[in-house]
Amino acid sequence: MSRAIPWISKFCLVALVCGLAGCALFEERKGPPTFYGSREETFFATFEEAWRASNLALQAYPLRVSNMDQGILETDTIHGFKVWVPPYKPDAASAGQTYHLTLRVIKVAHEDRQAIRVLLLKDTEVQVDFFSDPRSVASDGLEEKAILYRIGREIQIERALAKAQKRHNQEK
Repeated sequence: MSRAIPWISKFCLVALVCGLAGCALFEERKGPPTFYGSREETFFATFEEAWRASNLALQAYPLRVSNMDQGILETDTIHGFKVWVPPYKPDAASAGQTYHLTLRVIKVAHEDRQAIRVLLLKDTEVQVDFFSDPRSVASDGLEEKAILYRIGREIQIERALAKAQKRHNQEK
């Protein structure tokens, strides 16, 4: 009987640890706090570099407006999560959810250097049923942050490629 007691206590300890870990593993993932408004970031680049990077970052989206003279990129209406799915949401999305992105590229002076400010606005609407008007919903900001990050990385990649090409031309 004395041998059975340590075995039972070890089993209870393992069951308790698995039970506590299981509760943490299967809890619902919550998204970040929502907000209304635009996201913005300043890049130290030329307007042409920022414009090319913005077009590459929005390559997967259906564009409705692409005006380089005014510095505006605007997507067509996107239904549900056809282009980008937040990591905390299931793949199934509401059929009544639509959004579109508006990106503005603006020249600014920052710390006596040439800089470009990129403003990104996500307008999200949800239509609950066929008869009601759509209502505006706040954005979680993750898609905007991902796009702005991609723009910054595209600028870095373009500069690295130009530097490598220059070095290659000098070696010849």
